[in-house]
Amino acid sequence: SDDEAMETEDGRKGGIRGEKLSPRKELPPLLLPLTEVKAPRLDWLGTSVGLTDKLHNFWRRSGMRMLYLRQTKNDLTGEHSSILAKALPRRTGFDDAWLPAFVADSQRRFISLLTGSFRDMDVRLALSILDDFNSGIVPSEDKNANLAIEKRSGSSLDKITVSELNYFLTPHDLKRIELYGRNLCDHHLVTDLLSPMARLYFSGRFASDFRLSSVQSALLCGIGLQSKSVDSLNAELGLPTNQVLAMFNKAIRKMSNELNRIVEEEESATLLGGKARLEAEQKAEKMKNVSHQTLEEDAEEGAKSAMKKLKEQENSLPSSIMKDAEIMKYAVKGNDEQWSKALADTNINGSGMVQIEDMGGKERKRKLNVEDIEKEAERFTPGKKQNKTPKKKFSKKK
Repeated sequence: SDDEAMETEDGRKGGIRGEKLSPRKELPPLLLPLTEVKAPRLDWLGTSVGLTDKLHNFWRRSGMRMLYLRQTKNDLTGEHSSILAKALPRRTGFDDAWLPAFVADSQRRFISLLTGSFRDMDVRLALSILDDFNSGIVPSEDKNANLAIEKRSGSSLDKITVSELNYFLTPHDLKRIELYGRNLCDHHLVTDLLSPMARLYFSGRFASDFRLSSVQSALLCGIGLQSKSVDSLNAELGLPTNQVLAMFNKAIRKMSNELNRIVEEEESATLLGGKARLEAEQKAEKMKNVSHQTLEEDAEEGAKSAMKKLKEQENSLPSSIMKDAEIMKYAVKGNDEQWSKALADTNINGSGMVQIEDMGGKERKRKLNVEDIEKEAERFTPGKKQNKTPKKKFSKKK
């Protein structure tokens, strides 16, 4: 470049001593007014503070979300150092999913550490942090953003299913919770179940419209997550023991009803109710006229039907005449094929009579009339002589 060439030339002349000092033209200014400086494109804003209840509420109203909380307290202030950040909108007009993913990960870690490093934290501050987490990971209408949050954070935002619930609470556990909600047992009977219930609630696995009051949430956080005693919560919240137990019982009863409702909804869905039942009925209606016969049975039935129609076509007489026995006594036997065969025979006797061969192979049985029935009755009636029917004598004509 020109500067390098100048330095090389100056070096030949004796280095800095050979440099000619003169004002240079078009140099950028060292300082400029802010109105003339173009703002750089930022992706996020962050801050680090010693966390207190008031400071957390201040930064929370500014849109900051907590991403990190130091487990050890500061030796001078006794506060936990925290890092908060706020994602700025991109040029496309929507936020990326990285911040909600970090918030969900921090939420899961904070809930686990409430029984250890943060056990002595004030219950109001702990509840404020948990509420901030839940507001920071609200499911978006964009399904892709929700999938990205679940993938990066490892936690689901959907309502818990019965199969997932069975990993935390068995049906017997749900029955114990229901008994405590109905004041049929002491709260010590459900102490072991408070931790998984609190984890599910503060992780957002209940229905989106399910909410506890602030006092009920504080009691659930203190007893369920921080494992604090009722006496310590009395001192922190300034409430008497009987009121604390009454509010806690209402919270557990409300959660028990919600868990039972989740189980009932899934069970009712398996019973083909609503939309599933309508779809099943439509499928059954489509299969209504479908034959359950095999291919061979269907072919056999078709052959029988065809033969029946063929025989009906051979009989030219109407069905009303065919059913009348008196008229059928004078019917001429034989079909077209038999008559054609008989007329084609040249050996016709002198009387001009034509014989039709019986294709059935058997003579039809004569139907019994009233006289035949009376004769049979007289034969087997006791006390009456059986009249023998005289034999008819036939004489041969010479």
